[in-house]
Amino acid sequence: MGSDDRRIVSVDFWRGFALLTIFINHVPGHLLGRYTFRNFGVSDAAELFVLLAGVSAAFAYVRPFTPGARMRVTARIWTRAFNLYAAHLALLLVAVAVIGGFVVQTGDTRVLTWYHLDLITEAPLESLVGIALLTFQPAYLNILPLYVSLLLLAPLLVALTRRSIALGLSVSLALYLVTQFAHLGPPVWPGAGRWSFNPLAWQLLFTCGLAIGVMIDRGGVRIAHRALDVIAPSYLLATLVWAQLSFPASLEVWPLPAFVWDFDKTNLALPRLLHVLALAYCVARLPVERWLRASAASAPLTIIGRHALPVFCLGTVLSLGAQVLRPQFDGAVSFDLLIVFVGFFLQWLLAWVLEWQQAGRTVDTSAAARLAPRA
Repeated sequence: MGSDDRRIVSVDFWRGFALLTIFINHVPGHLLGRYTFRNFGVSDAAELFVLLAGVSAAFAYVRPFTPGARMRVTARIWTRAFNLYAAHLALLLVAVAVIGGFVVQTGDTRVLTWYHLDLITEAPLESLVGIALLTFQPAYLNILPLYVSLLLLAPLLVALTRRSIALGLSVSLALYLVTQFAHLGPPVWPGAGRWSFNPLAWQLLFTCGLAIGVMIDRGGVRIAHRALDVIAPSYLLATLVWAQLSFPASLEVWPLPAFVWDFDKTNLALPRLLHVLALAYCVARLPVERWLRASAASAPLTIIGRHALPVFCLGTVLSLGAQVLRPQFDGAVSFDLLIVFVGFFLQWLLAWVLEWQQAGRTVDTSAAARLAPRA
């Protein structure tokens, strides 16, 4: 059996789906923005992306995390974190060039304020230090710092989850609760406030992904339950109705703490966490893996999902370009459709080229192994 046969196609497919959803959602006012799944519940593509990141991390790191290889696997994880850190710095540089070029051409400095880039002109030295420390996070450029932080925590979470899924989830839940009650979170600097995605809270969703990945990898471990078969779709239906009614009333439930009933994204409030887990549960109850393997139509999203980091970076740059250009066309439907066509095509093309290169390297390695002289 080849590696492609062992790969969970649905993980790549849904990751590709999340990436393209993020691309659309990062163009405010876009025609298709009102049809992405954030409008039909209380979670969005960011939660889906982090959950799938945990699942993928389980496949890559949990099984090899044996007593004699823990340092080596930890080095692999932190090397991945460093690659993401470097990608974030490069992405931020290109984003500043795109937005700064627009400001230079138009003289419209308001755009800098929209993306919180005005700090670069007001406090350039502090901003450079903040960029290096990941504490300076312009709008739409804050998910990679979250991912870097999660990978820095990952060796501990992997070790705990490998020992016991219940232990990993318990420790992660305890950290989540301490974060919520003590209002912990990394600060933004320069400026005021905290990170848009608090890694001390979002690590619980990542750990849930780890637990799901471990159960899939071990095989035969199922979480299906008759009660969940009723509770999960009922919760999704309730949040769907609530969202379609435009959240008509406050859900404030005193004296329960706010994270239990509000929809705060920064600290991953409980309703958002439960929503994405309910979605994952309901989808997992369907034969999605079999459908995707039998359908050629799923291939573009699957390929995109296999190359998430470069595709995400390209999609972010494209969405920022679309944001600054879209007002020039007064939000024309034709331009929105052009954004979707060009953006999706370029992201798929990048993923296809990377897939082609990867296949070529595999063939070259196999050929070299066959031709190597035997001792």
